Amino acid sequence: MADYLFVPQSVLDRWSEQGRIEVDGNVLTILGEHKSFALTPAVRFIKMEAGDDNAGLLAKVKTTDALKQMGAEHYMESVILGESAYQVQQGFLADANALRRAAAASQQPGSAPATKAAGANPASNPQGTQGEKKGDEEQDMLEQFLLENL
Repeated sequence: MADYLFVPQSVLDRWSEQGRIEVDGNVLTILGEHKSFALTPAVRFIKMEAGDDNAGLLAKVKTTDALKQMGAEHYMESVILGESAYQVQQGFLADANALRRAAAASQQPGSAPATKAAGANPASNPQGTQGEKKGDEEQDMLEQFLLENL
């Protein structure tokens, strides 16, 4: 199963204004690294505006296609599903594995390893000890990339 990262629209807007990224359609390019990633439109469920969270969507991220399949109505910062209304944050899902590869490519040979963010969970990797070390290193690099760019 793919590992995805939710990137809010406001963050993409800020990065674009700073000249760090370029977005063309559904492709995000990190300009300094010339790495590109496919983006999938999505929303993060922030809070209830009305009704109950019977669908268990609070603090979850759903693609706009998944919302349509669920029969939800999405407009701007709101989603209505049945009798429930949610406030959502608009953004995109990016392939976190691709971001990890980009972060790894940006590491200079001989540079100090990235530090792990407080409270971060290491990626689970069923490939064994060597795979776990590589997965942990990739997770550390992704976290460093995000810390430097958020």
